[in-house]
Amino acid sequence: MRLTRFEDLAVVPWRNGGGVTREVAARRDAGAGSDFLWRLSIATVNADGPFSSFVGTDRTIAVLAGRGIALRLPDRTVPVTDDSEPFSFAGEAPVHASVMDGETTDLNAMTRRGWFTHRMRRLHQNGTFSIAGVAAETVVVFGGRTVVEGLGDPLAADRFDALVGIAPGQRITVRPEPDAPTYLIEFFRSRGEQKDSKERPETPMS
Repeated sequence: MRLTRFEDLAVVPWRNGGGVTREVAARRDAGAGSDFLWRLSIATVNADGPFSSFVGTDRTIAVLAGRGIALRLPDRTVPVTDDSEPFSFAGEAPVHASVMDGETTDLNAMTRRGWFTHRMRRLHQNGTFSIAGVAAETVVVFGGRTVVEGLGDPLAADRFDALVGIAPGQRITVRPEPDAPTYLIEFFRSRGEQKDSKERPETPMS
């Protein structure tokens, strides 16, 4: 388990110039034939434009800051705002994003279908509460300044910092500042996952 500071994450510009991405964590497999089996990132979007296509991937997005974005899919338009629940969709679906009002910061989870599934939840509890690891990989992203206990000495996490690598059976206690949501992202191994794969530890994407 480690605390990842948002300010330390590498910034990668989008090819279309519409924003930048910071990778929080990822799981890769040399024998799976893909860049990642799962990936969690934070994107800052400042212009309208299409989402990149990720064939065979499932995605979930939540707005961390800013008014939000409107996602235009083939059959509907979905507003994703800072007070709406995370929205899930297929990575290969053609999606055009329109920024509602100025810059927005988004949390993005992706899993390669057949290898991992994921669940993203926005936790609104005030006061002190506990989070237990039940998935193969669990990541917590903090929406505001938060005190984290259960790792030895208490840690002070700032906005958009992340606690990565919460294993099954591990438990942490968090005390966020009032009205600061906590984002819980869980990555579950799929039953059909190949058993002879050689997984590599997290490394930054190029």
